[in-house]
Amino acid sequence: MKRKLNIEIEDEIFQKLHILCKGDDNAIKEYIIQAIKNHVSQNNPSGSYENNESLEDYLNKGRSGSRNYGAKGQGW
Repeated sequence: MKRKLNIEIEDEIFQKLHILCKGDDNAIKEYIIQAIKNHVSQNNPSGSYENNESLEDYLNKGRSGSRNYGAKGQGW
């Protein structure tokens, strides 16, 4: 499913895109879409958008004996 997204970009970036794509608005749109796809796939190669933090990482964030981790209000 496609969704529409309106963004505002700086004039300098727009001018660079305009030159790069020879003023073709469709080419600019496609360039932006491909750039976003590439960026997203580099940051999350699995394609999953879930929180990648493991339980062990979560538990290690809290100080030992501080009761800062666990379900809110549980204070193991």
